[in-house]
Parts: sequence; C-alpha cells; structure tokens
Amino acid sequence: MTIIKASQILSAFMRADHPPPGRAKPFAEWSAALKSVLTISLASEAQICFFAGPEFLAFYNDAYAPTIGAKHPRALGRPASESWSELWDDLEGLLTHVRRSGETISEKDRRFYIERHGYPETVYFDISFSPVRGCDGTIEAVLCIVSETTSRVEALRTLRENESRMRAVLSGVAAGLCTVSEDGTIVTLNRHFADMLAETPHNLTGRNLREVIDPRDWQDAWLNPQREGEVTELRYRRSDGRTIWVSQSLSIVEDSREPSGRAFCLLTSDITQRRRKETELRRLAAIIEGSDDAILAMDLNMVITSWNSGAERLYGWRAGEVIGTSVLRLLPEGRGDEESRIIERIREGFRIEPYDTTRLCSDGREIAVELTVSPIFDEAGEIVGASKISRDISARIEAARLREFLLFEMKHRVKNILATVLALARQTLGKHDLPDYEVFTKRVYALSRSQDLLTRQGQGSVSAAALIAEVLDPFQTERFTIEGPPMALPGEAVLSVTLALHELVTNALKYGALSVPEGRVEIRWQITEGVAGSAPKVRLTWKERGGPGVVRPARRGFGSVLIRDLLASTLQADISLSFPPEGVEFSAEFLLRGPREDSEARSRLCA
Repeated sequence: MTIIKASQILSAFMRADHPPPGRAKPFAEWSAALKSVLTISLASEAQICFFAGPEFLAFYNDAYAPTIGAKHPRALGRPASESWSELWDDLEGLLTHVRRSGETISEKDRRFYIERHGYPETVYFDISFSPVRGCDGTIEAVLCIVSETTSRVEALRTLRENESRMRAVLSGVAAGLCTVSEDGTIVTLNRHFADMLAETPHNLTGRNLREVIDPRDWQDAWLNPQREGEVTELRYRRSDGRTIWVSQSLSIVEDSREPSGRAFCLLTSDITQRRRKETELRRLAAIIEGSDDAILAMDLNMVITSWNSGAERLYGWRAGEVIGTSVLRLLPEGRGDEESRIIERIREGFRIEPYDTTRLCSDGREIAVELTVSPIFDEAGEIVGASKISRDISARIEAARLREFLLFEMKHRVKNILATVLALARQTLGKHDLPDYEVFTKRVYALSRSQDLLTRQGQGSVSAAALIAEVLDPFQTERFTIEGPPMALPGEAVLSVTLALHELVTNALKYGALSVPEGRVEIRWQITEGVAGSAPKVRLTWKERGGPGVVRPARRGFGSVLIRDLLASTLQADISLSFPPEGVEFSAEFLLRGPREDSEARSRLCA
C-alpha cells in the first residue's frame, strides 16, 4: 500500500487543494507564525513535528513520519493524546511545560515507550521542544525537532570508546534556525538562534543578515540557491560585541511573499570553542615542529605516533620512516627494560623528570641525550600515550670531561709550583730560620688545601661552610662555633679568606683562646642585600673567648699585615682587628661578587 507523504497532504492543505487534516482549521485562518513553522518544517530534512493549540494538534514533515510508523498519515491534524496514547503520560508533561512556561526543553538520548508498528518498542531520541509564539507573544504551538538515536544508543552500549565521536556526529538538532528573504532580511527565527547572538527574537526579526555577519565574511553570494546544502564556516557578531564562529548551511523554502516565490532557511551552530581549540592546536603544533629539541609521541604500546623536525635532525630518520614503528628502535642494546619501566610509570600518571641516557641514530651511532617523558591524556582524561623530549648533551658531556681534565692538570701544576716554592724557602731560610720556615710552610699548605677545595668543586666558587671546615680540619674543631647562611665564595675570596683564617688560628694557638683548654672561638657570617643594582654585602666575624687576657701588640706583625692588606686589596674589604681583654676580635665586610664582577674589580684595581 502506498503511503501519502506528509508534505503532499500539508502542501495541498496550504494551497487549499485538500481539506484540513483531522481537526485543523483552514490554512488561511492560521496565524503567520504557524504558517512559517509549517513552511520551514516541510522544507527541512530534520525530523520536525509541531503541536498546535490547546489540544496539541499534530503536524509534521516527511522526515518525521517514519518515527511514528503506522500512525501516519492518520496522526496529521489530530490531538497528540489520540496518536501517542501509549506515551501520553510522558509527552503531555513536556508539551504542557513548554506551552505554559515558554521554556525550551532539550534532551539527548531521551527514552520513550511507543507502539508505532503495532508492537511495543523502547526507543531513544534527541529532542528539542520549543515554544512557537504568535505576533502578540502568546504561545500558539510547541515545535519539536527530534532525531531518533535508538541505533546509536544501542551501539554505544558495546562501543563505549567511540562515545565522544558518536555524540559529535549525531548531536544535533539544538541548533539555530532562521528564515531570511532574498535581500537578507530575517523573517523568522528560533530561540537558539537568538541566544547564540545574545539577542531576543523580537529584536532580530526584520534586521538584515548583513548586520549579523562579520563584514570580513559577508558575501552577497551567501544567499544563492546554488549553495543549498553547502556548509560554510564564518564569523557572526553578537549584540555584546563578541565575534563568534558559526557553521551555517542553507536550504531553500517556498515563500509566496518573495518575488521569486522562495526564501532561505539557515541552520546554524556556534563552533567558536572548536575553532579556538583548533587554533591552539595549530599554535602548539607549530611550536613543537619549530623546536630544536627532538619531540616525539607514542601510544601505550610504544608505537611512535608523531615525530618533529628536531627528532629528524637528532636521530636521522624522517617522520615517514618511523611513525607507526616501535620506539624500541631508538634504544641501544641492553636498554630495552628502560622503556618498559618508563611506560609503567606513565600508565600510573607520573612524569619522568629529565635524566641522562643514550639513544641510537639512524647511522648506528649512540648519542648522549637528556630525556623527559610526560603522559598524554585524551578528552576523557584517560592516559593514551606519552610525549618524549630529547636533547643532545654530547657537547655538555664532552665539556665536563674537558673541565675535569683541565682541573686535574691545574691541580697537578699548582702542587708542583707550591712544592717548588717550599724547596726555595728551605734553601733560602735554611736550618737557622726553622721557626720562620715552619710558619711559611703552614701558610703554603693552607693555600694548597683551599686550592684542592676549589678544584674538587670545579665551579670557581666554594661554600663558605666547606672552606672554613677545610681550614680548621687540622685543629680541634669542637672548640669552634661556626654559624651562617648558605653562601658561595668566589675563587679570589677563597684564597684570601683561607690565609686570613689560617693566620687567626695560628695566633689563637700561640697566644689566644686556643692556647688554653677552656678557650673557644666563634666564626659567623651574615649576608645583607645591597642597594638596587649592587651585589649583596657579607660580614665575616672572628671572636675569641675564654683565653688568657689580651694585650694589644706593640707592633704589627706579618700576620696582622697579611690579614689586613690581603683582604683589603683582593676583596676591597673593610677590615677591623681589635684586641679587647676578653679576646681578639676580627671582622671583614666585602661585596659578594660573582666571578665576572670579581674579575672586573681586579682589573680596575690593577689599572
């Protein structure tokens, strides 16, 4: 049996060639709003039905007819309570709520119980129930745009991993809808179209589409019948001044008011967020591609999924040669377990902090790299892979080896020079000046220990605490109180402070606090911030207590001269050396310069 299409019946009814279906009034007596809704519905390929009047008389298009099965065409023009009796308890609440409140109800995958083919079914629909208002603002009908999703819901039950993709493909019908005349005047529109532009339907009706579309994207050719079905992405301007990106498709509808007898229906959706994400992804992709570091991505099965130009330069393989292959090809023999451990940590959500390792190049060479690995998450927050950033550290390792070699050579040569100095002193002073020779020897040994400390740390600076501990190591360190914040002394300061401390310790052992068992020495230092643009200032103090009474010496010995003049000349320090009865006190204040500043200061001094 041939079933007459809904569009045929309703088109004939609109032309008065067919009696009103069901309980409908003649089309001529319909309001403009209901006429427009019927016209748009019949022209649309979406599944559209609207329920008019307090009895909710049903009218629908050809796309909607299959959803009610054998109830078509008898349902046209009849109350919904008759044609949808098995689900009326559910449907009545939706229709009544929209008609009374004027609110739009949209739901996805809504469950319904129907009997459209003579037997009960549980089906699912994406629905959008919206009020249709007349010229006076009263609600004359409820517009229902639906899309049956039964097949999709059933498929999603077994294919959960495709959930987001399926939603994107079949999401639907809660879109902006408007009709415009041939000159671009907006004739009718739905609430979603108005909300998208932060306007009311009343304020948009009668305005030209040219006022809504961004001037950069406007083309007279937009409203061209040849563009029917074509999807275009362009910018719209909202009433609040914001610009949004919109996906727009055009359909032709009949309109007797137009000279050509046709108007245009625009189906729109806001894609601003999608465009923003795409722009951000392109920006990130450009950053990754332009990076000098080797950046690759892999899935949890260790299969390479992306490979930037930095990886091509570092490893020698082109992207097309490695994408889709195992990342294990980069590992030297015996390092396979390393990648397995990385993947285990990534699955647990941990980031692998930078560490040094080796990898293989396409020519078989092993290179030293610094490797960082981070998990990659999908939209659902699930870990789907890992990103790896590799940096060639061959030059750094070679530089470290060279530095170690040079430090060793320097230490060896300094030792030789100091040994030569000691030999010359022995020959010059001889046995007759043995005390002076011993004092001189101890000073040279103090220099030697400080030089050892510099070469061991290998950074041109030494921790203040480590330096003092090294100088005091030959003595009874339990008799010293040492306090101060973390501080690194530059190389020039190390040698000067070493000799000064050595002289102070020697004097304390002979005449001061360390010459008696109960004597004690306090060594402290403080750091204060300098004025803007200058280096911080250090105050180093030495205080003896518990020793024999102190008497100011009648003359300045070599030790005092060494302490004052050496620190003052090398560090431009302010020196204070006093002799109160309770114990010798010494202080030195100097700027804590970096290596470069220290070198410049010495250059100015020499000049």
